Amino acid sequence: MVFWKENINEIILASNSPRRKEILEDLGIKFFVETANIGDEMRFFESEPDIKKSVKLLARKKNEPISEKYPDIPVLSADTVVVFDERAFGKPKSANEARNMLRTFSGKTHSVYTAVNLVCKTKNFDVTILEETDVFFREIEADALEEYIETANFLDKAGGYAIQEHGKYFIEKINGDYWNVVGLPIAATIKLLKKYANEIK
Repeated sequence: MVFWKENINEIILASNSPRRKEILEDLGIKFFVETANIGDEMRFFESEPDIKKSVKLLARKKNEPISEKYPDIPVLSADTVVVFDERAFGKPKSANEARNMLRTFSGKTHSVYTAVNLVCKTKNFDVTILEETDVFFREIEADALEEYIETANFLDKAGGYAIQEHGKYFIEKINGDYWNVVGLPIAATIKLLKKYANEIK
């Protein structure tokens, strides 16, 4: 599925996420990874109360230093955040923080926002898209939660879980794009890449 390949020879992925790398590889897109350290990501949500604006701003900030360094190559960046009760949840820094996050989501519905930004300086292209998916959690039993904390890899996951890994056992259903919860909405990203390819013809 590489119907934009004629117009896009290569992109830069401004993310170390293994999930995003795998998705781009599956799509047959030639890319290399380069990232920049932008510090504490959650500060963006503290300074800007509109969470949708914040996640789009954060995706753009991740892109900024890379697209400045490589102005001739399209740079793709993304940010995913879990939102419950108008509060943004990033990646937990400890087991206890992950435990508290999952207790908060237990038996309730939260939203997952992913912003995807594509920039090419020399082509004057700078577009950000935002996808939202609602995730319904079942009631999580205390022993199941503790087993998860002991065995799962949760420290690099927004909200402390991954839908494609052990977190799937907590999910009753979703409303929206599954891949958005994974960390890169495939259909929306394809549309974004096609938009870029069409505009640079």
